[in-house]
Amino acid sequence: MTIHTQLCQLAGEWDGFVPEGGTLAELKVDGWRCLYTTGIEGGPRLWSRSGVPLDGADHVLYHCDLIARAAGEPLFIDGEIQVDGTLAGTKAWFEGGWRRGGERGHFHAFDCLTLAEWQAGGSDTPLYARKARLQSLCRAVQDDGALSWEWRPGSRGDDAWRGAVTVLPDLWLESAADVQAEVRRTWGMGLEGLMLKDAMSPYRRRRSNAWRKAKRENMHKWRNAA
Repeated sequence: MTIHTQLCQLAGEWDGFVPEGGTLAELKVDGWRCLYTTGIEGGPRLWSRSGVPLDGADHVLYHCDLIARAAGEPLFIDGEIQVDGTLAGTKAWFEGGWRRGGERGHFHAFDCLTLAEWQAGGSDTPLYARKARLQSLCRAVQDDGALSWEWRPGSRGDDAWRGAVTVLPDLWLESAADVQAEVRRTWGMGLEGLMLKDAMSPYRRRRSNAWRKAKRENMHKWRNAA
């Protein structure tokens, strides 16, 4: 029996190599890794990558529950949660600010598996197809979807969950020079960098070079592949 010790797929560091045909790229959101999945108590919750429950974002949890309802089966949703658009705001809220009451945070979702796949250690479905399904499910609970008409219990129609979960946009970069130009553009905007992902790759609950981080801290590892 295989025991899966990691809760999610983790990324390696970009070394300057881009495969023939290019790579999918997403903004690296400077927040906390957030996982929507079922815990040992049996109900879905939001978790950090180390398995710590994330409280104070019930509007995000409700939105994720609706996405799972649209799927018709339990899901594992992977992404990054951010408060006030900063890492500092995120840390302050989830490390104790939530105890003052209220709900905060925006969930930038970027991957989706069935719960059964996650429990088995991952999915062989390619990333592009997993993300396309996630986008379709999110549309089903937004303003143009059937579930968008539902009121959150106790909300009286004032639903803070609307827009609390969005799918992280991506773009296609053809070469190492394109990656370097785009990552420097993100730095110029005050952002952290890029995540580079193999669009055909499976999802595995371990560290994988199918996902790579391009940040200032690992610039020294980039090859001269301009």
